[in-house]
Amino acid sequence: MILGKIAGIRVRINWLFLLLCAVYTYLGLGSEILIIFASVLLHELSHTIMAALLKVRVTEIELLPFGGQARIDDFNGLDPDREIYIALAGPIMSLSLAAIFYFLPANLLLKSSLLIQINLFLGIFNFLPALPLDGGRVLRAILSLHMGYKRATAVSANLGKAIAVLICIYGIYLFYIQQSGANYMLAGIILFWAARREGLLLSYAFMRYLVNKKSELASKGFLSSRQVVGLEEALVKSILEATRPNYYTVVLVLDQQHRPRGMISEAELIECLFSRGPLARLKDC
Repeated sequence: MILGKIAGIRVRINWLFLLLCAVYTYLGLGSEILIIFASVLLHELSHTIMAALLKVRVTEIELLPFGGQARIDDFNGLDPDREIYIALAGPIMSLSLAAIFYFLPANLLLKSSLLIQINLFLGIFNFLPALPLDGGRVLRAILSLHMGYKRATAVSANLGKAIAVLICIYGIYLFYIQQSGANYMLAGIILFWAARREGLLLSYAFMRYLVNKKSELASKGFLSSRQVVGLEEALVKSILEATRPNYYTVVLVLDQQHRPRGMISEAELIECLFSRGPLARLKDC
């Protein structure tokens, strides 16, 4: 469900979050769900602000009970350094808010203890090294240097599923011992679902990017192109950072003696970047 736009960015609330809101409201905990909603929104907006500072375009924010996802259509956002900074902005914001509310006088702000608990949970939970949590994005950024984005995403998402199963098992254990732990089971189920979906999002973004280019080419019958000349040792990500949506990039690859080795299309560059990672060079394609 789309709530609206903030600075041109769509804000969508996940149906699981809607269900949680409905349950809390039914139980007479309307003010509590408002605090959770505001904390999650601030957590995600911090990702967006950091992305804007790093010149990465965010198209949509989806709110989940344990945080959310700031989606990008800009492949520059997959740069490991940028992804790490953007990922860490959320937990740092949540932990900072928890610290601020902790040191405020107790009578200055109602529900201050709940504000501390929610933001402390968001900060610590999102540091877990599991996609789609922020810690998982940091892990993917580090792994991508060695195995490429596709494999790094698969490893981080599978780790997310494993952690989700462990959280569910812990919740079941608590329920068996003391008839509690439903929150852990719910969190584990949501995390497992989100981790499973995460592996599909990267491929979807890649395909959507190519489909948009191909549909524009099919509708017009032609598309402006830009030819780039690059040596074999040139980084693929450096060339992609210079591409724009309104034209198609083709690279003429030269060896060290400036002799032509071949032509590489923009689609092949992106596929090479996903498969080989941010250190991929033209010769790897």
